[in-house]
Amino acid sequence: MSKHLLPCFIACCLITEVNAAEKKEKKDNNEVVVLEEMTVTTATKTERNIKEVSSAVTVIDSERIEKSPATTVDQLLRGVPGVYAARMDASSPNRIAQTYMRGLPGNGRSLVLIDDVPMNVAYDGQVDWSQLSTIDVQRIEVVRGAGSGLYGNHAMGGVINVISKAITLGAKGRIEADYGTMDTKHTAGIGSYGGKNAGILVYANYLDSAGYDMWRADTNLTNTPLSQQAKMGTEKLNVGAKFSYDINDRNLLDFNFSYLDDVAKGLYYIPDYIAQDREQYLGSARYRYLGDNLEATVLAYSRIGKMTADSVNAPNATSPDVTFPAARGIRGATLISYRGKFDDMETGVRAQASYNLGEHQKVTLGGQYSDSKMTMTNSYPYETGREQVTDGTVKLSGIFLQDELKFGALNINLAGRWDLWQTSGSLYDTKAAFPGQGNWSERSKNFFSPKGGFSYKLMDELVLRGSAGLSFNAPDVSQMYGSSRRGTTVAYGNPFLKPETALSSDIGLDYYFGKTAFLKTTLYRTTAEDFISTIQRVGSPVGTTDKVNYGGVRAQGIEMEGMWHATDFLTLYASYTKNDSVITKFNQNPTLVGKQLTNVPRDQANLRLDFTLPYDMTAYGAYNYVGDRFSVENNSSFYRYYSTFDLGLTKTLVKDVAKLKDVTARINFLNIGDNKYQGIGYMAPGFTIMGGVIAKF
Repeated sequence: MSKHLLPCFIACCLITEVNAAEKKEKKDNNEVVVLEEMTVTTATKTERNIKEVSSAVTVIDSERIEKSPATTVDQLLRGVPGVYAARMDASSPNRIAQTYMRGLPGNGRSLVLIDDVPMNVAYDGQVDWSQLSTIDVQRIEVVRGAGSGLYGNHAMGGVINVISKAITLGAKGRIEADYGTMDTKHTAGIGSYGGKNAGILVYANYLDSAGYDMWRADTNLTNTPLSQQAKMGTEKLNVGAKFSYDINDRNLLDFNFSYLDDVAKGLYYIPDYIAQDREQYLGSARYRYLGDNLEATVLAYSRIGKMTADSVNAPNATSPDVTFPAARGIRGATLISYRGKFDDMETGVRAQASYNLGEHQKVTLGGQYSDSKMTMTNSYPYETGREQVTDGTVKLSGIFLQDELKFGALNINLAGRWDLWQTSGSLYDTKAAFPGQGNWSERSKNFFSPKGGFSYKLMDELVLRGSAGLSFNAPDVSQMYGSSRRGTTVAYGNPFLKPETALSSDIGLDYYFGKTAFLKTTLYRTTAEDFISTIQRVGSPVGTTDKVNYGGVRAQGIEMEGMWHATDFLTLYASYTKNDSVITKFNQNPTLVGKQLTNVPRDQANLRLDFTLPYDMTAYGAYNYVGDRFSVENNSSFYRYYSTFDLGLTKTLVKDVAKLKDVTARINFLNIGDNKYQGIGYMAPGFTIMGGVIAKF
């Protein structure tokens, strides 16, 4: 079957939903409401009906989360148009998971929030997706397009806001346990109690997997002999607690704490080798005031991370970092070049107040301050006493103003934000000959990020919307101050990197078929300048690289998504994205102009069918397609397109017995075609099975 046939079929499904859903709606105007009047908060930082916002927004609600086999939050993003969530399996280590938006590769170009707390780590922009278990996720709001007008740094491709479960009245709980392929064990539990004025919620999640052989067949055996290639597994533990207290009906407090321990196991057969051991603590306190015309929020948070990760020595290399007698004569990737210990901390405050200026206007004023510090200490097993220390700090201050106006069927949103970015850092090595050392004093840059948008009801069912705005992404600590050597090659940081800036615009048309379906289509375009990339250093050994700002890139495409509640027993979800991301200017290497950006699929499609069956059973079937992705900037090699098919089945075994609400058995068959496709740098595991039991009370 042609690689484009099924994606085209899904696009056709989205279009043909129009007639079928419209006919069904006309046939039965008295049916049960399926599509409630959905409200979102992330697009404008205020609660708005989704039909009134100008941005392209996708909501993953509690029902879809409940039916998903995902154990990490980023897995839930599969099927969201304009989003490439590259995690291949639950057993994949968290920090090789990649999530891109609107054709802009790199974790730092999309902002990720958990309950409005920013989660992009200052060191490399990466997100610890396992910080919040899926068992405690109420919904996810994905806002695509420029977001710096309200959120500041990182929000070039958009904003992903993960919203945890609220504490409700009474006692509730859920326990689940699963077992599957690769000796994967998963257990989780959540319990809450809500009283009149106060409540508490606690949860825990544990995942352990022996993993699989992630090495690609084309791996250079000179660099990594087969004898040193180990399978890679993971062990994840996260626990959390939430406490809420209502002082009165207008003044509310809540406190959140979560802890993550994410361990990657294996990868190399090397004594004492640690692939990764990441711990992260997250705490926040929030105050909310809910008045008749005024609403205000103040949030304070702290995120503390610690990680240990080893770098291996390139085999057959005469590395200046592995030259002591104990290492001589040993061939192959059998030595730890250095052990890195990472310590990062971010503290911050975010506040905003919204005031209704009459029935048709709301003004919001807000700001934030954050202070991020990061230290990486490398120790060298074969050079006793040697130590290399990278320090970096990033401070961000911002203030924004937003005006929301409503004129009958027309909604207008105008926002602007001013940000001050400040950074300083250093690289010190007790080995004076190590290149790239220095101490760089604080420098700063101002940004003004305006954004405007509209939505207009052409008719009750048809909404036209559009938005445009400027955004920015500041370089991370590793890009600026981190230099590392493997063998005889060095990857140099660049302390003088400039932040990236982008101009984004989109226009969309949303059609709602009463209570049964919707179809949304969005055209988008982003032009970015000072894009950060890695290039080969001229006149140096192959693999010696520099971080640079190059001229610019352009990403454009179309996003389509739809939902159709076809019958009482069948609901269909579908999405399709066509993207084109190219380099438009590259001063250091003009031959790259016109080349596609790396790791970005040009086509994505997703189709999911949810069934409600007799005898208290449910089932789903899902198809996911990801197109070719170029792996190098000159487009000389690529990761081949792939498709996966998943099936799942649940059966309620017990209902309303004693204090049990229900007990349900479930089983998921993932990647049924056993497609061992290439992710970003690693291989997928092929066909897997997970089965287990859920108990609710």
